[in-house]
Amino acid sequence: MKFFKKLSIRIQVMIIGMVIIAMIPLVIIKVYQQASTTIIIQNTLYNTELVSLLKQKLSANYTNTSNLLMNIGYDTTVQALLIESDKLEIYTLSKNVESLMGVIKNTNKDILDIAILGRLNTQTPFAGKMNNINTIMEQAKDGGSVHYIGFRTEDIKIPKDHFLFGMNIYASGDTALYGEKVGFIAIALDVKSINTELERYPRLADSTFIIMDNKDIVYTNNSKDDDLLNQFKQAGLHASSEEAYMATIEGKKYAVQSFDLPEISGSIVTAVPIQSLIKELDTLKRTSYFILVAALLLFSVPYAVLMMNILKPLTKLMRFMARLKSGNLEVLNSKVSLEGYAEIEVISHEFNTMLERINDLTERLIETTTRLYQVDLEKQRAEYAYLQSQINPHFLSNTLDSIKGIAIVKGNQEIYEMTTALSTMLRYTIKAKDEVLLGEELKIAGACVKIHQGRFPGKMVFEFDCPNDLLAILVPKMFIQPIIENALSHGLEPRGKSGLLLLRVERSDINRLVITIKDNGVGIDPQRLSDMIERLNSKNVSSTEHIGIQNVHNRLWLKYGDPYGVNIHSIQGQGTTVVIQLPIYDMQQ
Repeated sequence: MKFFKKLSIRIQVMIIGMVIIAMIPLVIIKVYQQASTTIIIQNTLYNTELVSLLKQKLSANYTNTSNLLMNIGYDTTVQALLIESDKLEIYTLSKNVESLMGVIKNTNKDILDIAILGRLNTQTPFAGKMNNINTIMEQAKDGGSVHYIGFRTEDIKIPKDHFLFGMNIYASGDTALYGEKVGFIAIALDVKSINTELERYPRLADSTFIIMDNKDIVYTNNSKDDDLLNQFKQAGLHASSEEAYMATIEGKKYAVQSFDLPEISGSIVTAVPIQSLIKELDTLKRTSYFILVAALLLFSVPYAVLMMNILKPLTKLMRFMARLKSGNLEVLNSKVSLEGYAEIEVISHEFNTMLERINDLTERLIETTTRLYQVDLEKQRAEYAYLQSQINPHFLSNTLDSIKGIAIVKGNQEIYEMTTALSTMLRYTIKAKDEVLLGEELKIAGACVKIHQGRFPGKMVFEFDCPNDLLAILVPKMFIQPIIENALSHGLEPRGKSGLLLLRVERSDINRLVITIKDNGVGIDPQRLSDMIERLNSKNVSSTEHIGIQNVHNRLWLKYGDPYGVNIHSIQGQGTTVVIQLPIYDMQQ
């Protein structure tokens, strides 16, 4: 959602429109698919009910056939005939059996023929019209139950396709042959009776019903070629029990169902063309297309109005703002004209008013900034001059005090040396240049140490370390001497004896000039050290306390900015370390 909010209004409107346009055909397709699925399901249920009734009919026929074969096979006249050996008696009994068969065939039109084979495979005179009765008997299973023998196509004797059912006959009653197989009975049932049953129920045109046993197609209501029927048969074999299976046969889609027929060891396959099922949905499809076109037209009108009254003025405003953002101040003197909804015109008026105020404020800001810049420049110059002017009188006063002390205690040689050092420093101080070579600045620092050693001979040792390649770097004048003087006066002088002052100059890894001034004097009280560090960090140029360190730090900060300046570290009773950092920006060879 956050990403969507960041998009332009034009893109958001287009996305919403595309979603709406996409949803309409999706809904139409979904409704169409749902209707198609419903119709296919209803047809599947209908076929299931129809086949269920057909299966009941076949099951009833099978039961009736089984009962009929049982009744005939174990009829007393038939039993007597099958075990009789007297030819005259056989003739008489055969006439009675033939009359019985005639009655049965006349009362059941589905029965095409009945045949009985005597024991020892001797055919009786009333064998009927069936061919190869011996072969038929061999296909029957052992036992006295009725078995499905198979399907036979029409021939000369039986001019109709028919099912064959057969049963072995065993001797019963009070006879010496009791329990022995004495004959075989077979019955032929007309397959067309199934068609009669199907015609009782209405079904969809072009639907195909196929009944097949474990070997071949037994019956079909479809007169099309055998290849097509075989494809229906194969599709039926892939279908799960009673579930609709979608199959494409010769470029057409069919809903195929398969139902088991255990009575003939086969199945019933139904195949209904999908196109015939959903033919009635063509009107819905045409209506859906009309709705889609109408929705597109209805959407295009408000979109055009929206583009004209909102997006076009906003685009113009964004272009004007882009010109303003480019830094062209002349744009502030112009105005933007927007036409559209009332809110757009209000935005246009308020935006122009804002431009006028910004233009006025910008002019005043430029004037004020220029004036403040000039004032700040003068202030920095005054502060810099003030800081430099504070250093010399302070140092000169201390030096003169030293000369007085030496004059009282020592002879002329010491006075001469101290006067020479002081003269060097005074000449260095009155130079007009603001920047000097680092070598010159270090020389003045050494002179300062020499004066102090003259005041307190034998009380301190001075160590100095600086690479020669750094001596030609330009640095501000008089920034090391105040720190040296501070270390001598406030650190080493109160200590008395065994004083050590270290001055080390080096180049850091990030190409900065680092000057370290370290003493082993009395150090600084933690509270005073904290106050000093706080004043250094505050950049307070008006402070007069600790003028040496504070002034040097302020001079360097005003000249070079952060992070250059002075850092101080001290432990009371152990000494003080002052680190000065400057940029290395120029070298003289």
